Amino acid sequence: AVVSTQSTGKLKRYNPETNKDDRKILLHSDLKVRIVSKDFLSGKYYLKKVDIVDITDDSTCVCRTEKGKLLESVPQSILETVIPKKHGSLVMLLSKQNQFEIAELEEKDSKSGVVICLTLIEKDVITVKFEEVCQYVGDVIR
Repeated sequence: AVVSTQSTGKLKRYNPETNKDDRKILLHSDLKVRIVSKDFLSGKYYLKKVDIVDITDDSTCVCRTEKGKLLESVPQSILETVIPKKHGSLVMLLSKQNQFEIAELEEKDSKSGVVICLTLIEKDVITVKFEEVCQYVGDVIR
């Protein structure tokens, strides 16, 4: 399900017309994100997953499609975090207390909208909301 957060922290189904200001993820290279705008490039990439390859400023980035095409000037406001399905997949934590820390996905609870992760460096087990974690596709030495 495509979700977005309100200021209350509750998850709800994404509606591009009513939720434009509700989405805000932290931009960082090597994150897999989903484009959630029908307007961007005439909807060609709507709901497609892309990898962030470069940050151009506070609110835009360059992304690479699964076919290798570079998309420039992608606004942060049309991106949504992607959470991997597979146990042990790498994720980047986006919450303020663990910002940009890499972890392994231990468990995903779609009903409550949280994931349980194991941080790679400190080996801490933490629980974060869906919007506070995103699939990491960069290189990590374990």
